[in-house]
Amino acid sequence: MNSIRFVATAALLAAGSTTCLFAQNTRATVTGKIVDNTKEPVIGALVTVKNESTGFTVSAATDANGNYTIREIPLGSPYTITAKYIGYGDQKRTGYSLNQGDMLRVDFTMSDQSQELKEIEVVANSLKKNVDNEGASTSVTAQDIKKLPVNGRNFTSLIDLSPLSNGMNLSGQLASSTGFNIDGMSSKNPISGGAANTRKGSPYAMTMEAVREFKVVTNAYDVTYGRAGGGLINAVTQSGTNTLKGSAFSYLRTDWLASQYDILGNKRTSDFSTYQYGFSLGGPIIKDRLHFFVAWDHQQDTKPLRIADIHGASDESRYNLSQATLDAFTQIAKDKYGLPNQPEYGSFDKKSNTNSVFARIDWQINPTNLLSVRNNLNINKQPYSQGDNTTINFLESYSDCNTADNSLMASLRSVFGPKITNEAKVQWMYSMEETKANSLLPNGTIPRAIVQNVASEVDGKTLMTNIQIGGQRFTPENFHDNVYQFVDNLLINAGKINYTLGLDVMYSHLSSLYGSETNGRFYFKGLDSFNNMTPYRYARDVYMVEGEKNQKVTQRIVNAGIYGQLHTQLFEGFDLTAGVRIDNASYLDHGCLIREKVVTFRMVKLNLLLSIFLITK
Repeated sequence: MNSIRFVATAALLAAGSTTCLFAQNTRATVTGKIVDNTKEPVIGALVTVKNESTGFTVSAATDANGNYTIREIPLGSPYTITAKYIGYGDQKRTGYSLNQGDMLRVDFTMSDQSQELKEIEVVANSLKKNVDNEGASTSVTAQDIKKLPVNGRNFTSLIDLSPLSNGMNLSGQLASSTGFNIDGMSSKNPISGGAANTRKGSPYAMTMEAVREFKVVTNAYDVTYGRAGGGLINAVTQSGTNTLKGSAFSYLRTDWLASQYDILGNKRTSDFSTYQYGFSLGGPIIKDRLHFFVAWDHQQDTKPLRIADIHGASDESRYNLSQATLDAFTQIAKDKYGLPNQPEYGSFDKKSNTNSVFARIDWQINPTNLLSVRNNLNINKQPYSQGDNTTINFLESYSDCNTADNSLMASLRSVFGPKITNEAKVQWMYSMEETKANSLLPNGTIPRAIVQNVASEVDGKTLMTNIQIGGQRFTPENFHDNVYQFVDNLLINAGKINYTLGLDVMYSHLSSLYGSETNGRFYFKGLDSFNNMTPYRYARDVYMVEGEKNQKVTQRIVNAGIYGQLHTQLFEGFDLTAGVRIDNASYLDHGCLIREKVVTFRMVKLNLLLSIFLITK
């Protein structure tokens, strides 16, 4: 069966602005105009943009109107912009810092060489540079990340600086509809949405040492942004420079900083601490040509896990369970059901460990080609991560969860002549999540034993509760996802009109084993039934096919998008950007091809007319 849906989408903007609007991806744009002392345009002047810290250099010539535009410039500082033309004195502007999505305008007025023989150098104030960004967004720069306090050193907590955010929820939409990009490529969880690497309590998606800056985009007039509902979080990673520099850090929340008593006033015996430490290092391999950056971040978080932690009569009333009944239940479980001779209730240390490793290399192969390769690996181990739905679950009923996420990306920026720039990106992202029985169980196929209506006499009252031993209902369960993405943006400067043409293809191979009561569960009514080994009910959910390979759900999905955008200045102070993006989702399994298409040219025309009306009003 084929299901085809057509939905309209278009991106158009008419803005009263003195700066240009270009594709607001993870890099920056420098534009401007060069005139002489008589305000006549200087045609063919050479404009060179150079990052003094990395040696990255790119040049362009002015057109018939004296205008120049250089796009897809790597972020960083300080940048120097030089203008040269035969017969005129050279001019240089220095000290610029380029951040994500910046559109920096630098104009020059050239002086006749007979009047001005020396090079003119102007040191710019990067805080007052002539920069504009279109659309609604909140930028969090490298300086912000360094200066602002960040809880848990998770940079995504700074998303709340956006007035339209509520955690990962943007513009009132679900967090699962929020796009999450790193270096312009998807880093979104392919199963549940949101940022990859943050499922099952992992503290962060990437070490904060590796994040240069990020932007919370809630209304972008840019067709290069796709597959996002309420908004998009676009992060850019760090890169090395000509200066060898690094950092080492350690952040501790020691146990003695927490109260030694729990909320009920009992003496706390379990650890309550967080230890986070790591380092970063970046520098040159070949000065002005090849640079590296690496970072490592480790976090160990320990919290108390309390299971029927009885210290007195007040605890017995709270748990609806006396110590004597708990001891009797435990002894029966050991004698007749193989409960290990280890503590199963009380207070335990719940320790999770996270390691995040990041590495990046930037290589300016020649004046027209810049290659960047980076890898981000995040591994998280959480013992006793999830209990069950019974009132009291013994420790063996808590499952362990291990997750691993890896993202490998390569980007090539190429210049094909004075008017064409191309950036091609390819990425492989792998996500793994495995939930399994903890070490107290001999294997992962042990069923649950649920004893209901366990009676206790507490302060002259008969109290009831339910206790569980054995496995956990969602165990075993695992997800293994591979996502391959290719993005290519072709940027054409055609005089008065600038074009952006692009292709975005993502192939997802998702393999999931969902577990729900597959090991079965026995129900007992009261302690006597449990002691006599006479359950009143047994239930088990079974797969319709045999063998774990056949029981896994495999999905193969292709998301493809093509887009085009143009920008032109209608007249002084008014710029127009118009674009269209077509997205197609194809599900390749189950013997059918299902497509979702997004395109309507009539709406493009309607929005274009509306934009012109706003301009001429």
